[in-house]
Amino acid sequence: MIDIPLKLATYGPRAFQRRLAKTSGIATCHPHFGELLQGAFNVAEGGHRRTIRALVSVHMPYSDGAVARVTLEPSRMGKYAPEVGHTGIQVRPPHFRKCEIAARLALDAFGMTSMAANLEVTTFVQEGAGMGSSTTGVVASIRATVQAVSAYRASPIILAPHLQAKLAVAAEHASDSLMFDCTASTVLFAQRIGKVVRTFNGPLPQMHILGFDTGSAGGGIDTDRLPRARYSRDQIAAFGCALAVLERAIAEQSVALAGRVATFSATTSETAMRNPLKKPKFNELLRIKEGTGSAGIVVAHSGTIAGLIFDPALPDLRTRVGEASTAIARLGFDRLLTFSTPY
Repeated sequence: MIDIPLKLATYGPRAFQRRLAKTSGIATCHPHFGELLQGAFNVAEGGHRRTIRALVSVHMPYSDGAVARVTLEPSRMGKYAPEVGHTGIQVRPPHFRKCEIAARLALDAFGMTSMAANLEVTTFVQEGAGMGSSTTGVVASIRATVQAVSAYRASPIILAPHLQAKLAVAAEHASDSLMFDCTASTVLFAQRIGKVVRTFNGPLPQMHILGFDTGSAGGGIDTDRLPRARYSRDQIAAFGCALAVLERAIAEQSVALAGRVATFSATTSETAMRNPLKKPKFNELLRIKEGTGSAGIVVAHSGTIAGLIFDPALPDLRTRVGEASTAIARLGFDRLLTFSTPY
């Protein structure tokens, strides 16, 4: 059981009966659009240095991601063992197994190991595209479970983002950083251990992004089956340099520097050994970037989407985005959306 360090009240039989009707929680989680930077980084830890895989996601906090509703079911109390497929969580849609496990882990973390629940998850994110379809559902499920427990125990509970991350990684093995606020700071997040490696003081610069789907996996992929990309020593050293550029981009709110980091990350992903998901016609995309004055190209490192980054302050922004959109369509890629990252 994952330990969540919160002190919660306990209740006797009468209080238990009174709270049977107050057993629901509903919560949301926003999506993201690929990763501005993803790779392997040498970091100091306990007086030593180790290489950790980590990423910087491009959050979309004002877009619809997933909605989860959890209703506790005290009448179905029992003993549950997620490791053998018995969670006590009835989930809809039934294939949202990671959300089911996340809700179970959240209940267990609050000592409610015998509590059953119903879970309904609605997602607005294309599965396998690299926009966090899995993490949005998992985080929303965790948050909704916390709300349900809070209502059941009549005790307000706030679960810190780093604890949400701990549960999310336990449920899905690798998680995006969507549980963290992207409007005040930027985090380098170790997606397989659920830990913030570094926090930058400030959000990513405001960027206008033209997003499209390369369709390289036939409409979605199973990220759990992807092998991990392997990086050379020189590439790992270059990731460290990219972090320094990213820090400056955030400090100066420079779209040009942020775009440079994104392009470096996308290009390195293409050349990495055992890259599980290269983007088709990547060189053509780079030429479109140069030809339209785009600041950079951002990709999903475990999905099919990609996007061209533009400075929203450009006086001819609409013209440039229109030209890029036409050129991308000629490559056979479907345009998804245009959006701006928040301040």
